[in-house]
Amino acid sequence: MTTSSTKGAHGVIHLMTETDAAGSTVRRTVRLEAAVDGKSLLLIDVDTRKPGIQREVRYEITPAELIAVTRAHGAELPGEHHGDAVDRD
Repeated sequence: MTTSSTKGAHGVIHLMTETDAAGSTVRRTVRLEAAVDGKSLLLIDVDTRKPGIQREVRYEITPAELIAVTRAHGAELPGEHHGDAVDRD
């Protein structure tokens, strides 16, 4: 018997890194990371494009809300057949 459980969100995904023209200095990063409690996700946007100013904006969303938004606004990729279960025996 196989059992599974959902323990919440974990990990970090770096979505975007913007550097200067030389590529030596990071000017902006956007990442998606799990909150410490694992119950929500944080979209963190760190912007240092203006000299001397660092702006950090955080947005919070639950994994269920992110899944719902993706399903509502995303596009299913061609060749994906989720929900088209076919018995091939």
